Amino acid sequence: MTAHSDAARNPWWDPLGVWQRAGSEFAELLTEQGRVAPGSWNALQAMFDAVRSTLVGNRVEIGSGHNKVLFTLTSLEASVDPMAAASGQVDDVSLKAVDFTWRSLQCSRISARLGNFHTRLRSRPILVCSPIDVTAVLTGGALNEVLVKYAPQYRCEITPTGDLRIHRANRPRWGFVQVVPAVEHGAIVLRPSGVGRGVHLWRFGRRLLPIRPRLDLPDSVRVTGVDVQPGSLEVRLRIDEWTADSQELMSLVRNHRRAGGGGHRPT
Repeated sequence: MTAHSDAARNPWWDPLGVWQRAGSEFAELLTEQGRVAPGSWNALQAMFDAVRSTLVGNRVEIGSGHNKVLFTLTSLEASVDPMAAASGQVDDVSLKAVDFTWRSLQCSRISARLGNFHTRLRSRPILVCSPIDVTAVLTGGALNEVLVKYAPQYRCEITPTGDLRIHRANRPRWGFVQVVPAVEHGAIVLRPSGVGRGVHLWRFGRRLLPIRPRLDLPDSVRVTGVDVQPGSLEVRLRIDEWTADSQELMSLVRNHRRAGGGGHRPT
């Protein structure tokens, strides 16, 4: 009798009240801090407010082992439409971060747009994004960290004019090969365009076979674009899907609160 009564009070999209309970815990985090008035939230809005107020401006660590990700979150934006949120859907979610580290990859800054952000209802609600489009900016120093792992005999330089040059790690005075990065079949290739030494550059008269660096990317991640900027390399990636346990995210928020990690107040 009680179970039937509870189901009658809960909305059709959450008959057991699972997601509402998860969302209420995020709301409690905010009401404890006086950031929202009780009853003025919905589950998804409460979640974004809790993450934004606690984690923006702080160092965040997600995952473990080989898949651990470290970054400083600088912004989180979400357009939570009440009608879409009623079915666990958010149309537009974007975030920005700096000092991003994942495996051997270090980015000075990243931005990401999380497509089709929604909840997958189970005994513990799962947050799902599919796909995610990421733009990562790497400096020359970060690229050299990658080369140390995958091609230790080489180093690179990104010139102030936006040229990418590769030279021998132990013989930099011997000269360099200038390359133009491109994308083929979801992976980065480097097309040699010339050789040089010092301030002199001799361009190739014909097209040479590209260099194909082998990067340790999961099957669900592919490169969609790459551009050289003065002093940095911009790489665009697409991740097919990302999932997160809502209760693990809530624990992350709680731990930052207990550690005294203050963030920005939600707007």
